[in-house]
Amino acid sequence: MSHPINDQIFERISEEYQIYRMTIELEGNIYPQIRYVIRDENENLIRHNDRSFFATQEEAEKTLCEIVQKRFEEECRWKY
Repeated sequence: MSHPINDQIFERISEEYQIYRMTIELEGNIYPQIRYVIRDENENLIRHNDRSFFATQEEAEKTLCEIVQKRFEEECRWKY
C-alpha cells in the first residue's frame, strides 16, 4: 500500500510535466508527422534516454512515468 505523503509527492512531481502533440512538416514530405513531446512547467523540452520526440502518446506517457518515478526516488533518497 502506498503512503499518503508519498502519493502527494508523486502527484506534485507529475503536475510539473505536460505531454504535447506536435505536427512536424519536413521539407520534401507530403504528409506532416505527428510527434509527442514532454515539457516541464517552464515549457522546456525534456530529454530522456537521448530522446525528445515520441512517435505515440502511449510512448510519451510511459516515458513520463519513468521520469516521474526517477524524480520521486531521488527526492525520497534526499529526505530520508
